[in-house]
Amino acid sequence: MHHVEITTPSRLHFSLLDLNGALGRIDGGFGLTISEPNFQIIAERATRIDVADSVYRERAITVLQRLRRAYPFPGLKLTFESEIPMHCGFGSGTQLSLGIAQAVNVLYRLELSVRELAQVVGRGGTSGIGIAAFETGGFIVDGGHRYPEQKASFLPSSAVGDIPPPPILLRYSFPELPLLIVMPNCSRIYGDAEIELFRTLCPQPEWVAQKLSHLLLLQILPALIEGDMKSFGEALNDIQTFGWKRVEIDAQGSELQLTLDYLRDSEAFGAGVSSWGPAICAIAEDVNKLKAETETFLKTLPNGGSCFITQANNLGANVV
Repeated sequence: MHHVEITTPSRLHFSLLDLNGALGRIDGGFGLTISEPNFQIIAERATRIDVADSVYRERAITVLQRLRRAYPFPGLKLTFESEIPMHCGFGSGTQLSLGIAQAVNVLYRLELSVRELAQVVGRGGTSGIGIAAFETGGFIVDGGHRYPEQKASFLPSSAVGDIPPPPILLRYSFPELPLLIVMPNCSRIYGDAEIELFRTLCPQPEWVAQKLSHLLLLQILPALIEGDMKSFGEALNDIQTFGWKRVEIDAQGSELQLTLDYLRDSEAFGAGVSSWGPAICAIAEDVNKLKAETETFLKTLPNGGSCFITQANNLGANVV
């Protein structure tokens, strides 16, 4: 094979579970795979690294160089047909890295698993949701890392070095219903700013992990299995009000909270910020109506915003 096309999903990360470590594990979390936005990557065998012009060009080259140090291969030509917006809460770094790594894996017959690829390219040091989203899609819960022997800090993946991805505890298919993604134009939290927030505001109180675990076990998962999107949405609303999610929302400024307030007070069953945002996932009975109303609301914000409709991806990345 000399040519491969890979379409990745995005992931929504609804919450980390434990940033305290009292039970000897940290991180953990749950999230959902969605079909759009996505990376559509065209890769060809080559004698050198050749990446077409893109906002991700330098990051792609870094990923390829890291792969080539671990598994020497001649080169790769990469072209991006579509891209996931950077620093918006969609897990673009993991999907980019795994999409490129899978291209090398297929074209040069490395026969590595997705988890092995993730460790080579340095993903999964905090969350395993993006890795499982790439591999299988669906709604995912991961079990975090052993603390402190496996991971000795609360820092994000970009700052912790070579840590294996966490175990996946469960994966369920999510109902194929339309989901509204809302993105107010506000600040972006990443890099040194993200690291500093983890460094200064962790550990979180033990009760935060207890309440999140209770919501997950006895509201979110039963609602998902029974197809009760109203209860699922109510749990998302609750999660936005305490713990690390409050840190993530407050770091973004007032526009994100105003948008959440609007969605909570509208006809949405519920809405949740993905990771640091600004992407918000809203669930409603009439998503088209909510989208039209939300577009009008976003025009009232100082810097506006955008929204679009997508749906769950229950298959993971597509490789042809």
